[in-house]
Amino acid sequence: MLLMKIGAQMFTVREFTQTLEDFSRTLERIAEIGYTTVQVSATCPFEPEWLKAQLEKNGLECVLTHTPVDRLQGDAAQVAKDHEVFGCGLVGLGYYSFDEEKGDPYEKFKELHRPVAKTLKDNGKYFMYHNHDQEFRKIGGMTILERIAGDFAADELGFTLDTFWVQAGGGDPAQW
Repeated sequence: MLLMKIGAQMFTVREFTQTLEDFSRTLERIAEIGYTTVQVSATCPFEPEWLKAQLEKNGLECVLTHTPVDRLQGDAAQVAKDHEVFGCGLVGLGYYSFDEEKGDPYEKFKELHRPVAKTLKDNGKYFMYHNHDQEFRKIGGMTILERIAGDFAADELGFTLDTFWVQAGGGDPAQW
């Protein structure tokens, strides 16, 4: 049976997580609202032990992060170890532009992130990608999202499907 967890994605409250004190208070308030899971993204830097203690204190579980690309590229094995400390199995990349003019074509994404996905998998974690509307542009008759799904093995990469962005990109959320 597939179980869906509904949690608070912290990008929305990022302005309230830019210091450890504010981040701590925001986690407390999220728990007070009644959430039990969070997706940690766009926060101030933190030590994994600090996040573990904050999650435990507030009865929260981190089910996914959006990890900055420089950390993923710099040391994916350490990112996996850090996620192990606070009990999170899903390491997400929150955005990639796929903009050739900015030097971010699809092929570069694949070249840079397949090794990250493999390293995370080898360390017991799962690499997740959060879609936006730009993944519905077509390259050679296929959407970028279809290319990602085809070029990464199912056990290497997962998607956190954002239905708002599916619709904004011209896709059908029910189909995806």
